[in-house]
Amino acid sequence: MAGVQRYYTSVEDLQAGHVTGKLEKDTVVTLSDTIVTRSSDKRQFTEVTITSETKNAAGNTLAAGTKVWTVSDQGSLKVAASAPVPSWWTKCSPAYTNQSESVVNCTSRTNWAYYLSSDDVLQYKNAGSLVADFPLSYEPDNTAQQVIRPGKNAGDAERTFSLVTLGRDKDKLKKDDRVWVVSDGDSLTPVAPAASSSEPVFNGVYVPPTPVPVSAGDSLGHLGFYQLPEENGKRSRYQVHIECLSMDDMEKFITNPGRVGEDTPVYLTWQADAPLFEKGEQGMVAGSRKTKISGIVTLAKVPGVDAAGTALSDNKDAAYFQIRQEGGWLPTASVQKVSQYALGELGFATLDKAPASFDLIDGINQPNNVVKGILEQLYKAAQEETRTTHALNKYNYKRLLELIDSNQDGYYSEQEYRQAIHNVSYRDHLYRVIAKHASEWYYGKDDQLWKTYLDTLTTDAPLWKTYLEVFLDKMTWMKAASENGVALGAEPWHMHPIAFLNAIKKGKAKITREMLRRIWPDPRNVSDSVLDVVAEEFSNKFDMCNINTRSRLYHFFAQIYQEVGPAFNLNEGFNYRPQVLIDKFAYYRNHSQDAQVDGFIPGRQAANKQNIANRAYGGREGNDDITSGDGWRYRGRGMKQLTFKNNYRSFTNYHERVWGERIDFVTNPDFLVETVYAARSALYFWDQNNLYSRADNGVSRTVSDSITRIVNLYDNHYEDRHNNLIRFLQEGIFDEIF
Repeated sequence: MAGVQRYYTSVEDLQAGHVTGKLEKDTVVTLSDTIVTRSSDKRQFTEVTITSETKNAAGNTLAAGTKVWTVSDQGSLKVAASAPVPSWWTKCSPAYTNQSESVVNCTSRTNWAYYLSSDDVLQYKNAGSLVADFPLSYEPDNTAQQVIRPGKNAGDAERTFSLVTLGRDKDKLKKDDRVWVVSDGDSLTPVAPAASSSEPVFNGVYVPPTPVPVSAGDSLGHLGFYQLPEENGKRSRYQVHIECLSMDDMEKFITNPGRVGEDTPVYLTWQADAPLFEKGEQGMVAGSRKTKISGIVTLAKVPGVDAAGTALSDNKDAAYFQIRQEGGWLPTASVQKVSQYALGELGFATLDKAPASFDLIDGINQPNNVVKGILEQLYKAAQEETRTTHALNKYNYKRLLELIDSNQDGYYSEQEYRQAIHNVSYRDHLYRVIAKHASEWYYGKDDQLWKTYLDTLTTDAPLWKTYLEVFLDKMTWMKAASENGVALGAEPWHMHPIAFLNAIKKGKAKITREMLRRIWPDPRNVSDSVLDVVAEEFSNKFDMCNINTRSRLYHFFAQIYQEVGPAFNLNEGFNYRPQVLIDKFAYYRNHSQDAQVDGFIPGRQAANKQNIANRAYGGREGNDDITSGDGWRYRGRGMKQLTFKNNYRSFTNYHERVWGERIDFVTNPDFLVETVYAARSALYFWDQNNLYSRADNGVSRTVSDSITRIVNLYDNHYEDRHNNLIRFLQEGIFDEIF
């Protein structure tokens, strides 16, 4: 499911509009070939099968195998795939594909009418026309996806139509929607696959004659089957192994020789024993304390003041910086603004200590190799330890280093060294080590680096030796690649892939407090700390919750600003006058006298908010009747003013799936007025209802209104929401993100 969708038990129910329930977004279903067109709105519906036990939006369980009807055109259903097909697949020889062999890619030979269902085909009720060469795919031998239409007039030949899948968007239909098109004779022109000049190569190293372009975000590998023999059997699992290697001069690279990014520093660093200042009534004064350790912080998050101690909105020209970790302020002379590419100043360190064997810690020979280099880096980190519970760590590292330097070989505890290296307290320091050493992918079993170790197994563990030799024969690939022109040598530099690539990747700007302050300028209504939380929550799920394009983000904020207003109200107000109640809610349209009793009348009566909520929302969307109090209990809250029990229940499930935390918002509805959950509920509604796909249609009043109809159908502020959109765009509030 591309979004939350209604479902029906039978064709009769869907034609009559008798909804059975709602399926949550991302519910996985299997399509059937049984398709109808609903007469009331000319929408296509398909009978689908629930693939695994799931809960609907109301929390009711649907068993695997349950068959229901749901809308299936205009992008309502999306193709489920284990991974996106990378761009380089089609450039391989022969080309890769995840398409079934029975499916044929084709194009329409000329302009052909298309139909939403086989009944429409037989009744000549087309839904539009496909132009010549329109990309399609279909199964020509699948008779279940074919229908034969008799000639319209006497003497006319019958025609065969097939169920085809669209290869691109068409009118309101989306790529991967299915329609019926004439398919007999040469109506559809098959697209021949690219000719292959060679057979695929398996179980060997293959270097293509020309480079294969790979786009950012492409899938490059897959989970491999991993086995580790043990004394009583084996341990198996699927895993992916990621390496980050380089033959460049990494010792020079981490010094940032090109001085990249120095004009736009990202970090602020300081050293231990730097004198701290305090902020007093007369300005900044020298304190009696000094910094305990050196440190690195993100520059943008550090408060700054001028020489007189006056707070600055931008720390670019600050005279003093607040170092919260140290409980004081440092002057500009005591700090350094650092480029994100000056890796050496950010804790990255190079080690060039080539070992004599791949068995780095053998329990006999002291590890005077890369292991020692790592321990030296961790010893430096431990020397700056301020936690009393970790005060002894530096002495343990010092002891191990002294044992290595003593050159007194003999039996020792291998585990002791491993534990010292993988001490979680200094994991960040370990991940910043860039080590140069021989690669296990380069050397085979007969090379000395492996042979030294394998020879020790000849007597003690011959079966283990045999297993390893077979394993190594299958594992080595780098030497063969280097012999075919790939720039890889025997001793590359090895970096932690995530830590290193995160450090050098171009940071994508995210939502900031300063941006949000332009929307909510009055700090009396919404504090900096609240905006910080909102900015962080929206930034953290920027991509996952689909606010990740310019159009999407501006539409998103235009809507939520209208919901909470300039005062940032996270509770629905209900301060409605009688006529507004009548215009807005069906209950009051049918009980206008109650609108006079409950509504706000200036100078005469306050709104009866609880009555309004219970009467307006009682008996709707999972709420029990008016007397239950559910209308008030599940009134609008959060930055989207989430309303109704069904939505609170759906948000509970969504929150667990996206944030990995189970919080029952049905039981605890007031949680939605806490800033964190208020922000998350807005993301939920936007993503769950597929509003981003509407935003993708551009920036216009029509698009804005289409989103408003989902957010608040009977709202009388359609124009205001569009005006929000235009104002935010004109001010360019979020433009620097894109």
